[in-house]
Amino acid sequence: MNTEKLFQTVAYILYRNDDEMDYYNLIKECYIADRKSIAKTGHSITGDDYVSMNRGPVLKNLYSFIKNNNTDETVQTKWNECFSVDDNHRIRILKKDISDDYLSRFEENVLNEVCQKFYKYSYQDMKKYAHSAGVFPEWEPVEKGVEKVLTMHSIMSALKIPENAIQILLEEQKVFEQEAALFQSN
Repeated sequence: MNTEKLFQTVAYILYRNDDEMDYYNLIKECYIADRKSIAKTGHSITGDDYVSMNRGPVLKNLYSFIKNNNTDETVQTKWNECFSVDDNHRIRILKKDISDDYLSRFEENVLNEVCQKFYKYSYQDMKKYAHSAGVFPEWEPVEKGVEKVLTMHSIMSALKIPENAIQILLEEQKVFEQEAALFQSN
């Protein structure tokens, strides 16, 4: 996962929500944008991993940053320099100059679409939307505090991507991840 791109995605959404919002809504908007990108291209915007939690599908690394418990302390510190979360579950942007260099025009368009649709949704509005029948058929409700892995395969299946295309996209994703690992090690 490219944490810089995840940070840029979060900043992009926060900039379009007056620099702050409920973190539940942020997580859902990121998931919705990733899902839209997967439906159109077979690839997510953030590259994050997904889990089912009691309140819906969640970006695993984003959630760990928000909860201040990402296993990479250096990256968590960088997150904390860019964003803050208060006791009322509001996430705010601290650093006003986060670029969007890693985001393509397509990805920005998807993010703009999502931001426009859900702008000023309250926590209750977003919860009602996210829990409406058929919105996230890949999500399986779990008990509070439990996480269940939500695979890219299950997301793609829920989006009605044909099985042969799913296999090709998943193999392609493995190659991209291997290439990224090679570049990071050099």
